[in-house]
Amino acid sequence: MKKILLLTLFLVVTAFSQVVKPIEMPYVDYPMVKGDHDEVAQQYCLICHSWGYVLNQGKKSRPYWSGTVAKMVNEFKAPIGKEDQQIIINYLVKHYGYESTAQH
Repeated sequence: MKKILLLTLFLVVTAFSQVVKPIEMPYVDYPMVKGDHDEVAQQYCLICHSWGYVLNQGKKSRPYWSGTVAKMVNEFKAPIGKEDQQIIINYLVKHYGYESTAQH
């Protein structure tokens, strides 16, 4: 009886090991625009999310990017100093945004 049970267990394990395959996730490279202190944006932004997250926002205004960086610092506790926050905002506006022309 033990031999039959062991043989059955062996056959079941062998069958499942041939069916279950590891899943390979594709790697998607989201290139950053180089220059204008891209290394500062890369240093801080890529700690928590891919650059694709930034690209998915679309082109946004300076107030939008300023608010987004402030949210990352204030709500998500990103360790970004004031000077680097401004560098990141300027980089994002130049390459992934626009200057607002609306009068306040």
